[in-house]
Amino acid sequence: MDIMRRVLANRPALSLWLEADLTIQRRTATRYDLNIFLNGDPHKLRTVYRVTDPEEAVGMTVLMIEGGDTWLCEKGKDEPRKLAPVERATPFLGGDFAYEDLELAFLRWPSHKFVRESRRLGFDCWVIESTPAAVAASQYSRVLMWVDKKYMAVVIAEAYDAKNKLLKNFEVKSVRKLDEKGHYIVGQIALENVQKKSRTVLRIREDHAGPLDPALFAPETFLKNSATPPTKP
Repeated sequence: MDIMRRVLANRPALSLWLEADLTIQRRTATRYDLNIFLNGDPHKLRTVYRVTDPEEAVGMTVLMIEGGDTWLCEKGKDEPRKLAPVERATPFLGGDFAYEDLELAFLRWPSHKFVRESRRLGFDCWVIESTPAAVAASQYSRVLMWVDKKYMAVVIAEAYDAKNKLLKNFEVKSVRKLDEKGHYIVGQIALENVQKKSRTVLRIREDHAGPLDPALFAPETFLKNSATPPTKP
């Protein structure tokens, strides 16, 4: 579908180092500080998540290769392991974002259908329904997305489980302007698990554009290279 091709192509072709935090909001809030690295290739995005605080989680590192494998090195481990497809539905840091959510895997599902036009949160949107391949190991049977016509970006998504019950709501709360060339990224995104009545928020605090070592995004070397963040531009 042309709309989804434009959404994927609209991502900034910039190598980025992002300082972020992930807050899991349940009876009490749990916060994790993260470094997020993006290789800047909108056609084959690779992303690294590295926990920098609290101490009991420092060292956990994830490499996500768009349309490919996800690699995880857990706290206290020396070597990463490749996640099995079914593991992508498991929670990241025990929160509401699964690994497949962080990757926004539904953007690349094979089936996209235009549903209607709609105005949501002040945005003029196209509503698109996406469904995974039959062999996909996703926890979702379908996802409804609201794509902003101006920015060509998903601002809201509703994910439904195997019984077609609403499972999660994604909502972009803010965006960050990277430069004067019109490059933007998500500033804050909230994910609500409506069945568990829990909520997790991912917030970008600082962004730094500049070259990053390609070894940071290779399965064989990402763990070693992500141990020392690149110099800030």
